Amino acid sequence: MAKTNDIIENPVIGDKLKFLVTASDSNGELLKVDLWNKAGAQGPPEHLHPKQTETFTIVSGTVGFKCNGQEKILTAGQSITAQKNEMHKFWTTGDTPSEITVELRPALRSEFFLETWYSLARKGKVKKDSTPRNFLQFMTILHGYYGETFVAGPPILLQKLMAKIFGGLGKILGYKGFIPYQRNETTE
Repeated sequence: MAKTNDIIENPVIGDKLKFLVTASDSNGELLKVDLWNKAGAQGPPEHLHPKQTETFTIVSGTVGFKCNGQEKILTAGQSITAQKNEMHKFWTTGDTPSEITVELRPALRSEFFLETWYSLARKGKVKKDSTPRNFLQFMTILHGYYGETFVAGPPILLQKLMAKIFGGLGKILGYKGFIPYQRNETTE
């Protein structure tokens, strides 16, 4: 479980995340992290949060942001918020790294989701875009965080159905929805 000031790294896409405020620190109201991305980092796939707002404050670098189909370029000191159910994506532009402070309100189980994602990357179990290689593992993760995040692509109803059916099957077969990030483990 993540604690304040814990740092996790994703060696596949080259980003690093520091937990500033966890759900337990804020009674579930806020998850706040610092996120460092290498130059040209593409960020996560376009997605939405039905129950959360996500605010991005640029600390350094230049960051592209797409929200509901409209793109903006943000620089140090600027902020933008994706409201509940707004499809969004961010990426680092230019040839310098970026640092972004990200706030999710309420926290829900987002820190567990992030820790699981980074843990799989550290273990070499993700594709080049950092999504899990194993379909059942991916669905088991979505089942574990059911209804918190959806990607652009298949209709949300289909994503929900797949998470329930295949994620449930994945759990039966031993896949985990939460995979703790081990700070001292070596990659496999």
